[in-house]
Amino acid sequence: MGDVVDLVSIALRKKLLDHGARSLSEVEWHLLRISHLLNSIEDTTFDRLLADSPLAELLALADGLDAIQSPEAARAIRGAATALAAANDPGRGLERADAVASISTALGRRLAAMRSGVEQKLLNYAFRQQELGPGDSAAS
Repeated sequence: MGDVVDLVSIALRKKLLDHGARSLSEVEWHLLRISHLLNSIEDTTFDRLLADSPLAELLALADGLDAIQSPEAARAIRGAATALAAANDPGRGLERADAVASISTALGRRLAAMRSGVEQKLLNYAFRQQELGPGDSAAS
């Protein structure tokens, strides 16, 4: 299944680059964010994704996980975002790197265990959206 997620990610990134952020629907943003998460877990760049993402982006990722019906993963991301927000408090700069590493390690393990289930739910979500697309006679 990882190859399919890669294809989804590549297609959406191309659309984003060619046509800009406004060209992606909410569904496509969910697909892009979650495929990026899954790829980061697979290629061991999850810690960088977590450290470099704005909190708003992490919360949007959690919303996407809710949309694909993966609430446990969404709760894990929201919990990490809350912990990262606390690590960003003024006066905690020296502790931030250790806090981010600790949060990343714990969350990475948790999400790695859920990865195949999240991937399946992502693909199911994508196919459900296609069925409801404008080209479907049932949607007309």
